[in-house]
Amino acid sequence: MRFLPLITLLACAALAADVSFEGTLEADYGNYLEKNFKNNNRANHDLRLKMNIDMDENVRAVVGTASKSFYVNSAGLVENSRIRHKTEATPISSDSLRWTAFEFDGISLEWTVSRGLTFIFGDLLYSFGAFNYYFWRNPDYYAAILPTQRLRGLGVRMGEDGYVYLGASDSNDKSGRIAASYAFLLPGFNKTDNRFTMAPMFDFVRGGGERNSGHYHNYTFGVDANYSRSYTNLNYALRGIYGMHPSSGNLVNTFTLEPSFNYKSFSLASTCYWALLSSDEATGDNVIAIDDTYTPNEKFIYVEPSFSFNRKFSMGMGFEWHKPGAEEVPDWFLLAPTGYLYPTAGVDLAFWISYAMGKGNNLPGGFGISSSVKF
Repeated sequence: MRFLPLITLLACAALAADVSFEGTLEADYGNYLEKNFKNNNRANHDLRLKMNIDMDENVRAVVGTASKSFYVNSAGLVENSRIRHKTEATPISSDSLRWTAFEFDGISLEWTVSRGLTFIFGDLLYSFGAFNYYFWRNPDYYAAILPTQRLRGLGVRMGEDGYVYLGASDSNDKSGRIAASYAFLLPGFNKTDNRFTMAPMFDFVRGGGERNSGHYHNYTFGVDANYSRSYTNLNYALRGIYGMHPSSGNLVNTFTLEPSFNYKSFSLASTCYWALLSSDEATGDNVIAIDDTYTPNEKFIYVEPSFSFNRKFSMGMGFEWHKPGAEEVPDWFLLAPTGYLYPTAGVDLAFWISYAMGKGNNLPGGFGISSSVKF
């Protein structure tokens, strides 16, 4: 399968099809200091590449490949490393884990019937409720409602954010799946300076349920609402996310609020997340624990004020509060002054220093550089 992109490219050249590439690259280096301030060097990367083969103006084939660094967890298992993560990152000396070959990451055929309506057959990926917060913004790992899911089947994309997907789920060999979402513009709020959208999502698995990092459920429901308002020098936005899915005979409910605003060169971003878990005194099979959600915290708050000196450079002061789900693990805090550099469109660099406080965090701090490229 590793030669599939090359074979496809040669076939396209023979057919004189138009071929283009797009993708994302995230990479970072971090010196995560241990408790005795011993160096702990880490280096991660996450590269996604898509080859678009346009047969004409309406029909396109898409071939995806990916290359990710890995780390070995406490159980001795190899897992994908996290960008800008303190413990789930790749040791810089582990060349066998850092330098990974490209792997096949899905293929699909897209037919655009009209503007805003596209039919798809092949490998379909979707997620819902991804955080804007940098530490968890990749939905492959964490999400307020549903992390990245995969199925092979048929799909319809409607508008910018709407879809209906139906096919075979990768949760097991006997399950089928249907997922649907659509973003609605509320009447009276579709203006240049005033906008309100609401996107409900429903995901249903038949024939075994979804298994993802120990989670098990048959369906998920969520709503993602976004309101924004713009003035001459002041802009603000408010995002609210609600998610619900069954687990162990109970319903797991999660709430997320992401307010933000900017005034001239000053801006403020925030994420507040809360999962409704059972109390520590609860016992039995119907207890809702942190493992029934898609984040490692019962609650967390992230706030970052920042100031833009010009279009190329800004500085921010990030503050985080984390409350793990287990009572025996105490809360912990993190301060992270960060400098942001934007050399050109689609490229950002972040130079950061972090210091953690609280016994719930096993690494007191660190420093490093993170990069994000879209092309």
